[in-house]
Amino acid sequence: MRLLREAHEFEYRDAAGIDRSGQADIWEVSSGERAVLVLRGLDGRGAGGERLNLLEQAGQARSYLSHSWLPFLVPHAQLDVLILHAGLNGKPRALSLPSDAQEGTAPGLTD
Repeated sequence: MRLLREAHEFEYRDAAGIDRSGQADIWEVSSGERAVLVLRGLDGRGAGGERLNLLEQAGQARSYLSHSWLPFLVPHAQLDVLILHAGLNGKPRALSLPSDAQEGTAPGLTD
């Protein structure tokens, strides 16, 4: 795999219409058939301080990136999405965005 972009800062609008920010890395398999989008720094708090669903936030962020720079970097790749976040005990964790939350990715939720 090769790294195409590292720590790309982006903004997206969540389902509630609030502007949020995050960072993304994009990795591509040398054949160009598969790519991995790694999202981190997604804002998990709502306007009232409530905890938002991280998978929903990742779906919104992925949707934005799919219409902005992903088509230029990996136009024909099957995309898998990983979400890096701090777990309940503060340890780093990764979630995989399930296939029903995005088009053309591998199913599953791993934490």
